[in-house]
Amino acid sequence: MNAEIEENIRKKIPWPQLPSHIKQILSNSPKEYDRCVVNFSIKNQLRYRGNLVRHIFRDEKRYYERIVAYSRERLMLFPYHLADMIVKGLRITPFNYYISVVERLIQAEKSYDTLPNFTAADCLRLLGIGRNEYIELMNKSRSNKGKLFGRKNVRVLLPMVPCDIYMQPWWRVEVGLVLEDDIKMVNEEELSIIDKLIDLGSQNAGNLPYSIVISLYKKGLIYLDVPITAADMVQVPPLQGFVMNRILGDYFETLLYKIFVSIDEHTTVGELAGVLQVDTELVKQAVSLYCRLKFAHKLNFDPEQEKIQWHSSWLNIPSQDPRNVDITPLTLNLSTNPLNTSSDIQSPQSELPDSPASSTLQRRGQRVAFLFDSTLTAYLMMGNLSPGLKKHAVTMFEVGKLCDESLDSFMTELEKVSVLDAEGEGEARRFFDHAVILRSTVMALRKLPSAGLDLVRLESLHSLDEATCLRLLQKKYKLLVSMAPLSREVRPVTSLLPPHLGPAVPEVNTLWFKLFLYHVTGYGPPSLLLVKGTTVNQLPRIFLGFTRLLVHSWLHEPAVIPIANILYVNATLQFSPVLIQAYGVHQPAQTHIIPFPFKPITPSKVKDNRLKEQPTDVSFREHRAVKYLQEIVDLEHNCGYLTFGNIGVLDFGCPNREMQVRLGRNNRTAGTGFVKPGKAKTENNNQTEPLTITNENFTFQQSTPEKSNNLDTKLQSPLESHFAVTPVSNNSQSSSPANGFTSQEGSNLLQEELDHLVISEEVKENMNLELTLKSSISIDGLVSPLDENISMFVRDKPSEIIQNDANEPKKIEEESETEQNPAEVWTLLDCHFGIPLFDVNANTKICDTLVYGGLVEANSFEHLVESSRKLGSSLLDFISQCQYYPGEHMEILKRGRLVPLPKHNLVFDNGRVSEWSGK
Repeated sequence: MNAEIEENIRKKIPWPQLPSHIKQILSNSPKEYDRCVVNFSIKNQLRYRGNLVRHIFRDEKRYYERIVAYSRERLMLFPYHLADMIVKGLRITPFNYYISVVERLIQAEKSYDTLPNFTAADCLRLLGIGRNEYIELMNKSRSNKGKLFGRKNVRVLLPMVPCDIYMQPWWRVEVGLVLEDDIKMVNEEELSIIDKLIDLGSQNAGNLPYSIVISLYKKGLIYLDVPITAADMVQVPPLQGFVMNRILGDYFETLLYKIFVSIDEHTTVGELAGVLQVDTELVKQAVSLYCRLKFAHKLNFDPEQEKIQWHSSWLNIPSQDPRNVDITPLTLNLSTNPLNTSSDIQSPQSELPDSPASSTLQRRGQRVAFLFDSTLTAYLMMGNLSPGLKKHAVTMFEVGKLCDESLDSFMTELEKVSVLDAEGEGEARRFFDHAVILRSTVMALRKLPSAGLDLVRLESLHSLDEATCLRLLQKKYKLLVSMAPLSREVRPVTSLLPPHLGPAVPEVNTLWFKLFLYHVTGYGPPSLLLVKGTTVNQLPRIFLGFTRLLVHSWLHEPAVIPIANILYVNATLQFSPVLIQAYGVHQPAQTHIIPFPFKPITPSKVKDNRLKEQPTDVSFREHRAVKYLQEIVDLEHNCGYLTFGNIGVLDFGCPNREMQVRLGRNNRTAGTGFVKPGKAKTENNNQTEPLTITNENFTFQQSTPEKSNNLDTKLQSPLESHFAVTPVSNNSQSSSPANGFTSQEGSNLLQEELDHLVISEEVKENMNLELTLKSSISIDGLVSPLDENISMFVRDKPSEIIQNDANEPKKIEEESETEQNPAEVWTLLDCHFGIPLFDVNANTKICDTLVYGGLVEANSFEHLVESSRKLGSSLLDFISQCQYYPGEHMEILKRGRLVPLPKHNLVFDNGRVSEWSGK
């Protein structure tokens, strides 16, 4: 149904007052509008009185019967907000409703996971049927041979009365539909309570005898209402009794998850409705359900002060205050470890901050939000690290947030993990590392002055529309900090205010950003981005000489595959774009991460010497890719890490970098050092045609002195099976071809052909000059390698070779050896923003910089906001250039929540991004 039509129905706009364009959508049919009104009202469980449906659907009882049938069929929650009509009018209690739901599931032999999360939790509360109980009932049903009217008699296996439920004395007791036969089932005390409810109306449960209330509830003669007002404030502790099955997606469940991630104990229900721009009544219904299911408790209710008004029977029951359940006191001191042991991963801080845990007043202001994705919760839940940790992980996943008030309890569980034996490997080790480093990160962030800390799941924020999400973040938080790396499936927040230490725009967390980094720096492995539907029939030329490839599906994590399996990517290309990258010659590439910001921290601000720089880090920071990257990416006022890789091939960057991407298939023959066999290149009619010597495996072309002044500076890839050849010195045993492959048979054949050639003396002199320049002068950019493992992608700096003086090559060679950066063996792979949770050294440096390095000061935030805006604009321009040919519209007019998929096959080669020729 159209959203505008639904909005008009919700606002109770009758047909005559509808806007003309809405009438046109409905084909100018009042009956069509009536049908939409009825369907919308039943789907959203609207009350009959006070809504448009009362003018269309004349039978009120039949209307509520249809609501119950619709809800039962779709396994929705019992409509508690309509209990006065459904319980009193239809005599359908929540217990009866869920009995019929479970009965139908068992008869249909559907799994327990069919039940939505909240419905399963309510069934567990009222029926006592969880996953194990349901499986047992299913087995009994299958073995039960008795049938009633051709169907299995499941009802006899289900409970006859509700369980003893959680109840608070401030809940209201309402009388249900009591018949004459029901009076025969009650005693005198119960009858007196029923008469009181009929004569005086609803009563607080605490004013009535506890045992009588429970008895009448189990007999179905009363029902309970959980009243919530707009002035109430509630707190959501770590979840208990929540069932993780599936999400239904109905209107009320969607609202429940929106409020979960938005609610806190310092915001009233009315204020929360204003932030979400949702009807206050709907928010009150959702909060009421939280309290009913024990997922939240009301803060402005003091049980100690209310005890004097309670019936004496309520004083003898066990405490049901959820605030006393599994909530560690906020003043808990975790600075000492009772087991006095330590793990091999040390936390960057050894004590909790004083400010967040000592003052409740500080929690009332704006906080810091640490943004994580579902990967973190999966590690905490699947690792079996601590029995109590799973409860917090479920809260982080389902509620979408762990508030500062619950962090002390959370830290207690993480403390138990940090003292466990961590000798595991692989996935088990990863689970342990994330838990320990997460504790270090939380402790560091809580050291920030005058700030509480909330852990917020990014996917939960996605349930809010973009405008609502921004209002929520701006109201509650003064700083956002993301974990790193975020899953490719996650869309980072787009907020510049509050400042965000993380991805500047959502496109940063996509494969577009990798190509953008390579293009602006000129450094990166040979990469190929293929659009959805492309078919790879042979090995692309840019991957010749490599044995390992790194394959990225568009929204999934990368995988390293042998080059022989490259055709398997065709299966993935049927569903999404794929980025393929060279990732090793003889073995998978080595990787190294460098955290930023790079600015040093004064030793006086840090108690230990953890931030002492390693020589390797210094050399990587002097990498020319980092220098180029700093021109457009703010590595000083944001935090994160750079990933470098040694793919087995030297990378000298691109001397003539261009920010502009120019689509269009390039002529791969022109301007390269590779010539197809039997063809010679000529610059123009006035120049001498250079000599071309061809062979079965390669082509060697002699360059004229004039042409050597205009050598192509691009890194060239071989044409099909033709490999680059390096000029051979007199000592042929010490030289090697640029691609790393040698062939004695090919060398003998070349020598034999050269010996039989009849050429002029002038040509001989030119050839001798070519051979003399071996490692310093290139054949259209290709030079001899510095290592036996280096392939054809090595290039020199041709712009420096501009003279033909016989003494000049030696001078250039010496300068090149002294100025060469040793880090150029490594190339840039990726850049992530945020705090990493997988590497303790990088995490320690970033957290200490965050706390002591001035990264959270006001002037740093100003630079961060401006640089984030600049980076976002540059990245969007780059994406537009990669999507359109010259002359086409070069702007993305409307940005949506989905990042645009590539329209053309793109290749990063020769230090530039261009359109792939298909070979």
